[in-house]
Amino acid sequence: MRIWCQLPISMPETHPAYEPYYALLRADYDKVKRPQTTVAIKDVPTGLASPDEISFLGKRFTNDREILHSMLQAEHDGFDAIAGACYFDGAIRAAQQMLSIPVVGPAQASMQLAALLGTRFATITSDPRWIPQMEAYISEVGMREHAIMHKPMRAVALAPDVFFGCLGGDYQPAVDAFCEVAAGCIQDGADVLIVGCGLLSPMLTTAGLHIMDGVPVIDPMLVSLKYAEMLIDYRRAGLPTKATAGLLLT
Repeated sequence: MRIWCQLPISMPETHPAYEPYYALLRADYDKVKRPQTTVAIKDVPTGLASPDEISFLGKRFTNDREILHSMLQAEHDGFDAIAGACYFDGAIRAAQQMLSIPVVGPAQASMQLAALLGTRFATITSDPRWIPQMEAYISEVGMREHAIMHKPMRAVALAPDVFFGCLGGDYQPAVDAFCEVAAGCIQDGADVLIVGCGLLSPMLTTAGLHIMDGVPVIDPMLVSLKYAEMLIDYRRAGLPTKATAGLLLT
């Protein structure tokens, strides 16, 4: 099976600044993907050119259109499914409606898995500016009752230069920053933690942070990939992989 993994911005692998991230994400996928699964990591050539621009709501909305254009190419190129690689789930619902192949958003899938693994989850992202929209998305996908009541969406306190510097291979600053926030989430009732960032989550997984004081730590990049594999199996068995009525009417 061939899975198209969609990044959120223009970040060509050939650019020296992005090479370490591609290597990190591939190594992350290799931990869980089936031996016969082929993963292709795709950026958005016509999308935003800087990770910092994601923090601006208007730019993010216009960028979603470019993400959608990128994902629409997947089915044409013979891919079996799309696994999103950004916790914003940009253009995921639109792509689900327009494509026949399964399309999985890491945020929604991770919240569903969190509800299976425990009773109340909290999500920790890498930028406090992302909290309002990400927190609203919890209710949008019907998962608010499965999240902790107080501040279900939080962010690490890590300077951008330190955070991106972790791509050099020393993930300890990211681990320490996450654990500091996670302790408060657990104190407030979280029994599952979601790492709400496609850069932070593979760092923590690679560093070996899979559970904290008995609380599972979910890597959404791995969840979207495994959901995609499962839905490919469903589709090959002749089973439906999306609703074709209501919001997803095609």
